[in-house]
Amino acid sequence: MTYPRSRRSLSVPRPRHLASALFLAAVMALTTACASTPSGPSAAPGGSSPDAAGAVAVTVSDIDGTTRTIPDGKPAALFFFSAGCGECVEGADSLNKASTALGSSADYLLVDVDPREPKETINGFRDYIKAPELPAVIDTEATLTTRYKVTSISTLVVVDAKGDVTFRATDPSAEKIQEELTKAGAQ
Repeated sequence: MTYPRSRRSLSVPRPRHLASALFLAAVMALTTACASTPSGPSAAPGGSSPDAAGAVAVTVSDIDGTTRTIPDGKPAALFFFSAGCGECVEGADSLNKASTALGSSADYLLVDVDPREPKETINGFRDYIKAPELPAVIDTEATLTTRYKVTSISTLVVVDAKGDVTFRATDPSAEKIQEELTKAGAQ
């Protein structure tokens, strides 16, 4: 399976991604417009709740039906992509290599920002990068995209165990992901 190269910016999408980009932009605009200052546990974003330390954890279901919480007591690397993005292949492959090197000392998550892409398409993408076991979610409500202020695909975000973003880059190498996860507390 070949994945075509596409533009990274969600603000200047190719025509075939226009609908998903407009949907994502509308969701992000509504979320920003409707946001209020958090006043307690019920004010956290949808699917989110503060943990004992006060960090906001986001809970999502991956495409395999497993509930995942970010952060979950350890650092996490989240890679935001679309299966139709050829440039995203390299970043997703780097995330897979970092997950193999660091193992369970961190969490890893592929975050598909195109709500129209079905599970089968994402499984094809994971197979293409030889990482069928790498957890993936479809960010249908832009929960993770909004929480971590992601504005373009092929973006990797590292969060520490408290949920603070410690690193953000476009298509970093596996070595850089490992380095930043280690700085964030991975053993």
